[in-house]
Amino acid sequence: MAECNYYSFYALAKIHDPELLYEAFRQQIAPGHANEIEIEVFEYGDKHWNRLTRSGGLDQNIPEQMLATLTQNFGAQDTGSWYYDSNIEGWFCSYRPLSSKHFVLLVKSSDSKKLIEEEYLQFLFHFYCHQLQMLQGTYRDALTGLYNRRAFNEKILQLLERSNNHKRRAINYSPTVFVMLDIDRFKSVNDSLGHLFGDEVLLLLAQQMSDSFRENDLLFRYGGEEFAVVLMDITIEQAQQSLERFREKIASHSFPNVEQVTVSIGFTEFDKGLSMDELIGQADSALYYCKTTTRNAVHSYNDLLEKGLIPEVKPPKSPSVEIF
Repeated sequence: MAECNYYSFYALAKIHDPELLYEAFRQQIAPGHANEIEIEVFEYGDKHWNRLTRSGGLDQNIPEQMLATLTQNFGAQDTGSWYYDSNIEGWFCSYRPLSSKHFVLLVKSSDSKKLIEEEYLQFLFHFYCHQLQMLQGTYRDALTGLYNRRAFNEKILQLLERSNNHKRRAINYSPTVFVMLDIDRFKSVNDSLGHLFGDEVLLLLAQQMSDSFRENDLLFRYGGEEFAVVLMDITIEQAQQSLERFREKIASHSFPNVEQVTVSIGFTEFDKGLSMDELIGQADSALYYCKTTTRNAVHSYNDLLEKGLIPEVKPPKSPSVEIF
């Protein structure tokens, strides 16, 4: 059994990224055996359960058996408990902080000797929940729940390996495609129906994004009706197909009080040799072409460039310095 020590809590407290916080929490649960255990974290809020993803986002797709277990065993009367479920074959730890939320941790391992003592796990889990809630307020968009612009700036720099303070990730996937997408004629929705209905469109679109892309992909609300996505470990052909499916899904989705919502999408290869401005510029150039031609389409920066339909995005010139 691992002993409770202050270093474990310090290791979580100094991290300011939900994804890295998750990895550190997993490492601290069973030091040296993180790869031999499975953990899942569930959150109850707004009258339903969600699974927390590695990035701190919410996933509503919970298996029926798991949802039944959560609903039956962690109701309003539960203020914090710990027990082993023989059907799930895992240990459940629940925590209700001083808020309307309720968190439940599931730990599974083939060897119980590799788990830490219950009291330590409960304290560590409580601390993780508090840290995550603080980070969600800093890095999550309040309306959509996606990463916000601040998180975008920091994460893109990390992925481009431009941040000297960023430590190597414990996870082994890598960015391959960068995407910018925009809701077509969104201003007309706000003007004709009001901002309340516009916000509903943004929220529903964000939910469709979370359902359509993979857990390892990064989803951002870039600003207003514009969103960004980083697709991990995917070929250009696969990315094109995935984005086309998403575009079609949005075009056929029934948005309340709005006849139809469509999106324009531009993407480019995630080249770590580019600056952040160049990377954004390439995807944005493809998006702009889409917005000014057909809308409701997916365009690749490289394809458009090869066909001569858009100019090349060049690195910004360094300002000249005069010496007197």
